[in-house]
Amino acid sequence: MSITTRAALKAQFKTGAIPTSQDFFNLIDSTLVRRDDAFFGKWAAGTCYYEGDVVIYNNALYTCVPAGDKPCGCEGKEGGTADKSKGHCAVDNPEIDCTNWKMLDIDASDEDWEIVRNEDKVPIIMYAKVFGKIGMGTEDPKARVHIHVDEVKGDFLFSPDNAQTPEFVIQQTGDGVQSLSEKLADNKAVFTTNTQGFLFTTTVPPVPAEGEENVPKEAAAIKPVFITTPDAGAAVGVGTTAPEAAVDIQNQPGARLLLNPVQAVVPQAVWMHKGEYGQQTYLSTALDGSASAFTTNAPDGFYFRKGLEEGKNYLKNIAKPGAETLLSIKPDGRVGVGTETPVTNVEITKDNSAGAFLFCLDNTNPGFSIINNRPNNEKRNYLLLGADNDWGALLTDASKGFVFRKGGEYGNGNEIEINQGDDLVTISNEGKTIVGGLTPEGFDLNVKGKSRSFGHYLDTDVRKVTNQAKLGTVLDKVRKLNPITFNFNQRANCPGKETQIGFLPHQVEEFFPELVNTDSDGTQTLAYANMVAILTKAIQEQQDTITTLQKRLDALEGK
Repeated sequence: MSITTRAALKAQFKTGAIPTSQDFFNLIDSTLVRRDDAFFGKWAAGTCYYEGDVVIYNNALYTCVPAGDKPCGCEGKEGGTADKSKGHCAVDNPEIDCTNWKMLDIDASDEDWEIVRNEDKVPIIMYAKVFGKIGMGTEDPKARVHIHVDEVKGDFLFSPDNAQTPEFVIQQTGDGVQSLSEKLADNKAVFTTNTQGFLFTTTVPPVPAEGEENVPKEAAAIKPVFITTPDAGAAVGVGTTAPEAAVDIQNQPGARLLLNPVQAVVPQAVWMHKGEYGQQTYLSTALDGSASAFTTNAPDGFYFRKGLEEGKNYLKNIAKPGAETLLSIKPDGRVGVGTETPVTNVEITKDNSAGAFLFCLDNTNPGFSIINNRPNNEKRNYLLLGADNDWGALLTDASKGFVFRKGGEYGNGNEIEINQGDDLVTISNEGKTIVGGLTPEGFDLNVKGKSRSFGHYLDTDVRKVTNQAKLGTVLDKVRKLNPITFNFNQRANCPGKETQIGFLPHQVEEFFPELVNTDSDGTQTLAYANMVAILTKAIQEQQDTITTLQKRLDALEGK
């Protein structure tokens, strides 16, 4: 046998010379692989091998060379047809059984094959250096390596004919040809398919056990990741093979998240929850050219909560995280700040706080109410501001009524502290009005300071008085009154430099106690307007005296 290199063979047939019979002998010898070799894969103990059989053991190829003096071990087996003179029943591996096995020596002198040996010069790897196409299961390979498997109607193509970059293609034939291509191009890993999409699973269908019939079986439950390209664009399904959005996540039976649904015309995210009896609720967030929109059909509306869990603990308690509701929006439009159950259109409150604010538009007339919880939170009082068609109304059930104060400068909490400043006007719950910060006792209107009007009338309508009686003699008492001039001091809210004319109430009280009022703190006040009646009576008495004297004078003069 003469082995000639591939290059030398090509040269013999390219020179134009007519090949001799020896040239053809060299060609046959150089290209012939021992036709009686039989490759049996990995060596297996107890298998009957014959001369020329090839196996793999410990990363090396061995060929069977039976010594002929050992029985094959097939005695007593039904249907045994082994030729004991040539067969060898392997018991020891080829490395030990050197009598019946020898390492396969492949001639690599033509440089078509490369043999890699270990430190002991033992060949461990052999690979082809020069090749065209290899077809397995097909006589018409369409790639460097083309494997066709009839059982699965599939083809595996390593480096297809038209490939421009490293590429691997899987094809399956049926109603049509479906394919999956994996390649490297433009610094990217490129996956291409004409199927419905890409399915990534965490489990695989069960493989038949040894001796079982290879029939389809139901795969174990999986949570797939599916990538597809419908007409509306790319879609990824997590936990579903029928995504309805760019990303459709359905990990839990009752929880679903869709990012940019296929029918959406603006950026949109939809959260869906399937509750008891299959009832579905959703939350949609969308952004268009003019506004961001939040939409839900949840029966309790919207809750905005502040998480009370630390970040590292949140996922552990994600089913029932600690949270405080800051804002709630109910399906009927009511808004609660600090509460999930607002009782008016807008309610602002806080747990264990001083009170609440209520804005109400549901009644006939609009109203704004401030609620004070009181320290014990048992009895509340309110201040209500509202308006009807005729009046602007200010109402309260506070125990003392209303007070208007002049507050301190902005800052230091003055703008939110009501218990500060100077009283300007007070209206008691009895209707008594105080201007200037005096006490309301004894008077329905109490003014600390100067009062001005362009007309002042006292209502003494006959229908409103009883026990009418004529005023007695007053002239002698009037003569004893002490009119004085004076100036107010700092205790009065009047200019101190203005000289006043009047009476001291305690001096008047001795003669006319009906004109003097004494408060609980001892302050005395005088009803100056009522003195008109006294002075009128005094003038009348003087006129009677004058008339009497005039008559006497006329009589003396003889008139």
